[in-house]
Amino acid sequence: MQPPPPSESARAFFAFHLKRHREGKGWSQPTLGAKIHISGSLVSGIELCNRRPTLKLCQTLDEVFDLDQFFEALYPRVIEETGLPAGFPEFIEVEAGSGVIKLYENFVITGILQTEDYARAVLRAGQHPEKLERLVAARLERQEILRRENPPVLVALLDESVLRRSFGGPGVMRAQLENLLDLAELPHVHIHVVPGDAELCPEGAFMILSSTGEPDTAYAESAGGRGRLIDDDGYVAELGILLELIRSKALNAEDSQTAIRKALEEL
Repeated sequence: MQPPPPSESARAFFAFHLKRHREGKGWSQPTLGAKIHISGSLVSGIELCNRRPTLKLCQTLDEVFDLDQFFEALYPRVIEETGLPAGFPEFIEVEAGSGVIKLYENFVITGILQTEDYARAVLRAGQHPEKLERLVAARLERQEILRRENPPVLVALLDESVLRRSFGGPGVMRAQLENLLDLAELPHVHIHVVPGDAELCPEGAFMILSSTGEPDTAYAESAGGRGRLIDDDGYVAELGILLELIRSKALNAEDSQTAIRKALEEL
């Protein structure tokens, strides 16, 4: 597979110059990957425009190639092309670096647990087809943190209604619910269903992101796919308490899987 020409997009321009600088050093993709602490396959993916670089990676590339903010300066242009809402790329950076992710979702099955078809159905409304595919690709890229060598612990609290709110039809929902059951088998993924009679009204989806040695950060979602990172210690603490309250009302892991299977049977 050949990458697109550098004039096609900012991402292609980035890929072209990454390969140029790498080959100028006489480094293979695995060699560069080892120097910047990523896999050779990820380097390949970026050079083929199949994978999106992170801000941290851009800064590391500038360091290893002794460049003055070359790749870092390209990063905003790459992000602009994705069509992601303002502020979302910063959230992705924090999420990718988290050791523990705790979240509550009350409208759809949360993005990091979505199948490709379900994500496309959720994101489709009002989107141009080309932008839609960029948004879907960005969402699927986020999920790779669950499959990496040292994945974060994920605690997902899902309102029971999301299991029955259909997106994409029965076939898409069936695959999505089966995907939830598969993910729940991973030792670092904990999915809990919040029953409809829990008498809670958090008024919106949110998550708490934790990293060793760093203060917790929160992310609150809002209409139109937008949201905001929250680093105010007091507000983050309030959301942490709210999340624990919701968790206290949620089903345990075994009963949650039973609830998901029941929703599957009702399709």
